[in-house]
Amino acid sequence: MEQKQLPVAIERVRAQFESWRAQKRKGERIPEPLWQAAEEAARKHGIHPVSHAVRLEYGHLKRRVSNETPCRDGVGRETEFIELQEGVPGEGIGCVVELEKGNGTRMRICVGDGAAVDWARMKEAFLGA
Repeated sequence: MEQKQLPVAIERVRAQFESWRAQKRKGERIPEPLWQAAEEAARKHGIHPVSHAVRLEYGHLKRRVSNETPCRDGVGRETEFIELQEGVPGEGIGCVVELEKGNGTRMRICVGDGAAVDWARMKEAFLGA
């Protein structure tokens, strides 16, 4: 059976974890920069492939990726907010979409036919997902 090649980003994170595990002390917690690298890879390539390759507990990584676990330093993680509104009658706008990054950067899109727009690609282009 042919083994599937891991994306470079996942392989890089896996190597970082293996290096850390080879020299860590018993009971030492995973350093925040390693968690952040795993989270970034999981956002791009999926939680399961990353948790499996890096040998992390799926549920823990999922909570961190979905921002359910607060940062230890008390600073919140960047969140995604998507608001969909119906157009105002008489304006000729069928759909208004606002995207906002956790850093406050916003994008507002007004279109006559919301079905004609590939919203997933718009979100990915704006949020870099």
